[in-house]
Amino acid sequence: MSFVSTGFAVFVISLLILYYLLPKKYRYLVLLFGSIFYYVYTCGFYFIYILVSALSICLASYLMGRTMEKGEAALAGASDRDEKKRRKAETKKRLRLIMILTLVLNFGILIHLKYSAFFVSNLNLIRLRLTGSTDFLPVHTFLLPLGISFYTLQAAGYIIDLYYKRVEVEKNPLKIMLFVMFFPQVVQGPICKLKDVRGTLFEGNEFDEDNLFRGGYIILYGLFKKLVVADRLSGFVTTASQNYQMLGGTYLLLMLFLYSLELYADFSGGIDIALGTARMFGVRLQDNFRRPFFSKSVSEYWRRWHITLGAWFRDYVFYPISISKKLMKAGRKLSEKHPFIGKHLSLYTATAVVWFLTGLWHGNEWRYILWGLLNGLILCVSAELEPLYARINAKIGWSETSLMHRAFSAGRTFIIMMFLRVFDLSYGGVGMAFDIVKRIFTMPQRIDPTVLEALSLPGYELKAALFGIAVMFVVDMLERRESIYDRLMKTNFAVRLSVCGALFALTVIYGYYGMGYDAGSFIYMQF
Repeated sequence: MSFVSTGFAVFVISLLILYYLLPKKYRYLVLLFGSIFYYVYTCGFYFIYILVSALSICLASYLMGRTMEKGEAALAGASDRDEKKRRKAETKKRLRLIMILTLVLNFGILIHLKYSAFFVSNLNLIRLRLTGSTDFLPVHTFLLPLGISFYTLQAAGYIIDLYYKRVEVEKNPLKIMLFVMFFPQVVQGPICKLKDVRGTLFEGNEFDEDNLFRGGYIILYGLFKKLVVADRLSGFVTTASQNYQMLGGTYLLLMLFLYSLELYADFSGGIDIALGTARMFGVRLQDNFRRPFFSKSVSEYWRRWHITLGAWFRDYVFYPISISKKLMKAGRKLSEKHPFIGKHLSLYTATAVVWFLTGLWHGNEWRYILWGLLNGLILCVSAELEPLYARINAKIGWSETSLMHRAFSAGRTFIIMMFLRVFDLSYGGVGMAFDIVKRIFTMPQRIDPTVLEALSLPGYELKAALFGIAVMFVVDMLERRESIYDRLMKTNFAVRLSVCGALFALTVIYGYYGMGYDAGSFIYMQF
């Protein structure tokens, strides 16, 4: 059931009516059974995987809660300090065992379904290179359950937070299942923490016209970005990437530029639909984007793009590695002979691991891993070059707040990230990515409208997409000081209705609904 289908609209409206008709204490059950229906209807048999994940989290939550209660009782009955210390260590050991087993199960399912073919293929290749043997292990590929990379991280985050006592135990298993399965976010996020959503997700929310309007407006804007911008550009981007060997560098540069905009419109549009749908039920999810193309550095870009994924890796991978006692001890030893390496060992090791995993999370191919590692390398190099940047800016006379400095920095960041996106389009592997970049710099070619039309980008398509991009740019500019939704909420009902009507009309008029069009093909659904 696609987010941009009439079936989804009917489903949400029906669920809204039922949600607000029932007493508050039963409303979370409407969301739970609605989420189960949505997933089963969309994925059929593959519902078993998210069900196993949710049930394992319920069981782990119960066992960890019981272990904590018994541990507290044991501490209260301890006779001396040594006894308390021993019993505390035993409780922590049991909690760690439950956490590890639960994480192994959940990540084991993800690794088996998404990465087993990648690992076995590379193992066969290594075996061929080292021994010459062609007695290969069988490679099995699997269809991925919807949103498995998203709900696995969200479920794992709850168990880790529970172990470190960052969140209270949720004793109602049905509420835990809802947290894992909540239908607006299960497709492509955002990845939330239980402590951030439990207040609005579980307790049942009062009917609020503002929530309905705000949610509806966010959904409309998401549809506008998806249908007017992303889907109008996707035909050209796909056709150009599949025929890149026949194209000059200028067309390929245009492909990268438009793909960057398509990806943003597609992913942020899908997130808007998720946020808006949840908001209509009174549920508040964290935003995943904050005007990323205004970023003045790559590090700032990743604090504004896919915010919840970056936060997950920061909290559960980067911080634990960077403050690892063993790594810090090794760094101090290295500092005696190699001060620079020793000083940065923890930081850069954590960065490398995070970006290796981020690349692997995006796809089970080397091109994604290389994309991730290059992002990590750029972040490390940029951090080391900051003093040099400061001296250059001082010589030029640019302050960090000057318009020229901000425009230059944002443009530079966009170009860096645009070229890194070449790996997304390199279906033929890493070599294809480097070949595309080589062609961009060595084979310039004048843009011909007839060639653009043959590449699925006729003039009227381009004009419609550019109009949508201009609207997105204006909205982002207006949101620099205050959310566009907050601005609208301060106006009277007639103004709000007019804006929503105009946005709906623009989406209907300029939206792409061509032959063979699949409105369900959000780019990030593949993850």
